[in-house]
Amino acid sequence: MHDHELQQAADIAVRELFGLKPGEILAVTADSESDPQVVDAVARAAFAAGGRPLTVWIAAPLGVSRAADPYVPVEALAGMLKGANAWAELNRKWLLYSTAHLAAAKENPGLRHLCLTGLTVDTMVRCIGRVDYPALKAFGEALAQVVRDARHMRMSTAAGEEVEFDNAPGRPVLCESGYADTPGSHMMAGQIGWTPVLESIEGTIVLDASIAPDIGIVRTPVRIRLRGGRIESMEGGQEARAYEGWLKGFDHPQMLSVAHAGLGFNPGARLSGDILQDQRVWGSSTWGFGSIGASLLPPGGVAGPSHSDAVTLGTTLYADGRPILRDGAVADEGLEELARRLR
Repeated sequence: MHDHELQQAADIAVRELFGLKPGEILAVTADSESDPQVVDAVARAAFAAGGRPLTVWIAAPLGVSRAADPYVPVEALAGMLKGANAWAELNRKWLLYSTAHLAAAKENPGLRHLCLTGLTVDTMVRCIGRVDYPALKAFGEALAQVVRDARHMRMSTAAGEEVEFDNAPGRPVLCESGYADTPGSHMMAGQIGWTPVLESIEGTIVLDASIAPDIGIVRTPVRIRLRGGRIESMEGGQEARAYEGWLKGFDHPQMLSVAHAGLGFNPGARLSGDILQDQRVWGSSTWGFGSIGASLLPPGGVAGPSHSDAVTLGTTLYADGRPILRDGAVADEGLEELARRLR
């Protein structure tokens, strides 16, 4: 299904996003929950571009990030990544911030990493193959600049979310434009992410879209009360009980702390239960908990045993009192003009 469109999207990923050069090694990692069509298409695209694809399959670990370590061949994976020029991460259970990833990043600082965990044929065609990258990058960078310039932000939703926080001047606001042609870790296009002043985060977030890992689509909204950037209480149905149990199961204080905020704006993204796509649904907001990467909080980030991302739909956002989004739609005139190019 979508054979032609899939290969076109894979070619875009390899040639345009990675900028893979002849002779370069592209490491492709997959686990037993990955879509083999996507894995094969990316490897074929790398070979056709003159690169040297190196694909490895592992059993899907029972955790993500460092929590995946006991289930994966850490030294072998790290060794492979240390010798690669680029890394397409297609495993469903992410190795981002795992011991293998951190070791490879330290010893191979030129590694270009694109985190596309759990990518399916449908998601790749809609969210990678059919994207106007220059237009999406222009919108994302403009939105990121709004966040960089703002000192105080407020988010709310029709589901009852009400949360406020301050931004730290000079702290990175990452714009995920899809490109992985420079060293470091990159994500699929259509999201910005940043770590606010954590102790300033106060209020209630309401997760009504999806939660990763393991939980998926939320049927009963999960209400999380935040005080000083930490989870004070959690209410809801089965998903709330499962999520609270997962976070507290690590018995580590960092897992109850906010790691980052994020905003989604990939025009092809649809709510699916796949966090890669869900946190890029237009007008959504993402809250991360657990470990914080160095790219978000230099110089070294904050270590934690794992990391979770959770998504809210239809965000209303005010930056220093100025309306930026209203119920997930662009409310700022300057951004609206850029957004129009993506429709």
